[in-house]
Amino acid sequence: MTFPRKKFQVGRPNGRLRRAMPIAVTLALSVSLISEACGQVTAKTLIGDAVKETSSRRYADIGKAIQRFDNNDPLAARKFLEAAKESHPKLPPVDMMMAKMYFVKGQTAAGRQSLEATVREVPGDPEPFLLLADQSFKAGQLIQAMALYEKSIDLVEKYSENPRRQRKFSIRARAGRSAVHQRWRNWKAAEADIRAWIKVDPEEGNAYNRLGTVLFMLGQEREGYAAFAKSKELKNDFASPYVSAATLYYRLASAEKDQGKKETFLTKAQQSFERAYKENPSDKTTLVAYGNWLVQSGNLQTAAKVLAAARKAHPGVYQVFLLSGIQAQMANNLDEARKFYNQTLVLAPGNRDANNQLALLLINSQETDDHARAEQIARINAQLNPKSSDANITLAWVLRQRGSGAAANQAYQKGIRLGSMGADTSLLVAKLLIEQNRQEVAQGLIESAIANAQGVFVNRAEAEALLETLK
Repeated sequence: MTFPRKKFQVGRPNGRLRRAMPIAVTLALSVSLISEACGQVTAKTLIGDAVKETSSRRYADIGKAIQRFDNNDPLAARKFLEAAKESHPKLPPVDMMMAKMYFVKGQTAAGRQSLEATVREVPGDPEPFLLLADQSFKAGQLIQAMALYEKSIDLVEKYSENPRRQRKFSIRARAGRSAVHQRWRNWKAAEADIRAWIKVDPEEGNAYNRLGTVLFMLGQEREGYAAFAKSKELKNDFASPYVSAATLYYRLASAEKDQGKKETFLTKAQQSFERAYKENPSDKTTLVAYGNWLVQSGNLQTAAKVLAAARKAHPGVYQVFLLSGIQAQMANNLDEARKFYNQTLVLAPGNRDANNQLALLLINSQETDDHARAEQIARINAQLNPKSSDANITLAWVLRQRGSGAAANQAYQKGIRLGSMGADTSLLVAKLLIEQNRQEVAQGLIESAIANAQGVFVNRAEAEALLETLK
């Protein structure tokens, strides 16, 4: 697709959102992943699951092995690991420790060979299967991950050489398999695994937080809230249980087709946020979550008050200023929006969303200098986020307004190839399609953006108005 000469300016957002979309719920996995990227090998990485005090002089040979491995001498490293294992039989198998070192250093092939050697020499050790399961889950290979977690759990139940390792592996395997079940929306199976996890580690806040999510999805709201409250009690870093409950009500509303039930869930979400705010009006997590809800709901006046309090209480939290910029932009207070986006970038240099919105605001300015800055911001943002469709499409739009058709087309084609566009980016593409007389495709794109937007759709009102003209 090439760009026509005619320009179509980005419309200023106004009005209210019809309905808030669900806030993303993150699975807080309690699994210990070995990153397949260059990093630092530590004694804790190698033997932390086997012994409590990894820095003890008793394990000096482990330190020497790490030193030799860092000096590209794996044979010498292995000899020290063998000596450590001979002195302390409760340590992991030698090949298992070698595999961990290879993986941490990004030497994947050698790491897998060491895992295979572990399975051959010590077939009853669960850790090779657990490590592969964790890696498969991280890569999104859920069927493979499930099979490996199943094998791990079977081996863990029979393993008895080291009670500490057995306990750690039981937690990892149950946490991992329950995460797969959650991805598959197999809530009852996920509940069973999480409860088994809690039985082994009753003081783990992550487990109760995960249990709360599962219980909500099973329709057990009261029990889910109690689990969230327990997670907060065990680990104060977690959000207020009212915020956690509100987030799940959002999620239930988004999946509900019955309009009456949907409205009930949304009302409960609002009530839960209000209770969280009333309970602790200065809590950072509550302020950000509640502010986000209000912006998504289109309650911009209340959002402005809550976010003003948030800026005062937490002047160093970039999310507060990003939300403030979005609220101001949606309320058509564009100077305020620019100020808040700039402050977001002071606190979080390179923030993709702030850069995108700021570039689009500036390109609409009446000041020529603002246009140059819009291009500068969009170019830097695309460089910082080369795999972001949103950043590349924004750059294309800005370059097009600047008259750089060839460069704009290049950025546009790259953005389209990357896929996974946000709702506001989909609106930009739809405008370009309309100029190409492809109204039917543009209509479908806008309808999809409105129906499936995740998070705040800043220009939703404009999208809805444009959609009406296409019907």
